[in-house]
Amino acid sequence: MPADLTNPVLFAIFLLLFVLLGIYPAWKRTANRVRRLLNDQKNQPEPGVNSKPLPTITAAKSLNLNDFEIFIVRQLALSGGQGLSRRQLVEQLHFDPALVKRTLASLINRGLIGIGLPTLFGFRFTLSAAGHAYATAQGYFPRIH
Repeated sequence: MPADLTNPVLFAIFLLLFVLLGIYPAWKRTANRVRRLLNDQKNQPEPGVNSKPLPTITAAKSLNLNDFEIFIVRQLALSGGQGLSRRQLVEQLHFDPALVKRTLASLINRGLIGIGLPTLFGFRFTLSAAGHAYATAQGYFPRIH
């Protein structure tokens, strides 16, 4: 072992390796999420090629949402357009996390919400154009008179 490496330098190297090994699993999970999101985006059909049109306001009025979907759409409308994570929705609505996950999947399939850019700790869900039209038609946005 070289004589010029002192104990503080060895400790700093050890600490650096310890931190890097500690954050590696989180980095790998985040990379897998981004990869999965990019693959899902790639597998979606091109706009205008056998894609169903976005629901209009009249079609949005006729959607039959269950109570949990209504609560989540209302909460996203009240978020001010910045979107909410799944954890924030669970905390604000006091729902079971599995229920929120299923409800979000249902709303994504209906085209009412979309996934925002991933943050450091997960994704944010926001209202899509159809979801915004539905929330406006139902009066979920606060109004100042």
